[in-house]
Amino acid sequence: MSILEYLKRHLPEDKAKRILAYLDERSCLLRITKPRISKRGDFRVNGKELSISVNHDENSFRFLFTFVHEIAHLETHLKFKKSVKPHGSEWKSNFRRLFVHFEVDEEFAKDEELYRTISKELENPSACSGVNVSVEKAFARYDDKEGTYLGDLENGQQFEFRGQVYEKLEVRRTRVLCLNMSNNRKYTINKGALITRC
Repeated sequence: MSILEYLKRHLPEDKAKRILAYLDERSCLLRITKPRISKRGDFRVNGKELSISVNHDENSFRFLFTFVHEIAHLETHLKFKKSVKPHGSEWKSNFRRLFVHFEVDEEFAKDEELYRTISKELENPSACSGVNVSVEKAFARYDDKEGTYLGDLENGQQFEFRGQVYEKLEVRRTRVLCLNMSNNRKYTINKGALITRC
């Protein structure tokens, strides 16, 4: 499946083509990857090569939100290079602007409740959607999964996540420090991760 065909699963064709033309004009490669535990997407600079990767996601709202997040990193890099913070005011401004510029906001407006939640998040965007559990819950209404959000679990409780049992240790700024019960190693997991209580 081509990148355009994949994007057309999430966006009308004219919007998908506009975004691809934007990336092409900036010589930025787009890759759709298998879902990754540690991140939903990223923007990379490797010498002169620019690339964006976004996890495959059946949930169009989560995919599009992540995609625009990464495009905002590209735009911020092109204007400021490394002279600003990755998720500073410049990136936040670009995220808000590009969300409207590419008319992605129209896709979210099809669900009034989701649109209200996302509009509030766009006032001061987080480093990732999973930091804001209300945003993740709004997206999750379009998932086939059920469970509890890690951010809602009490410290000291055990839970299952992706086939492994963990104990929740402490909430950090954007993630949760957890102890893997099988190998006794500590990992950080997104606060918005869906888990199963043990």
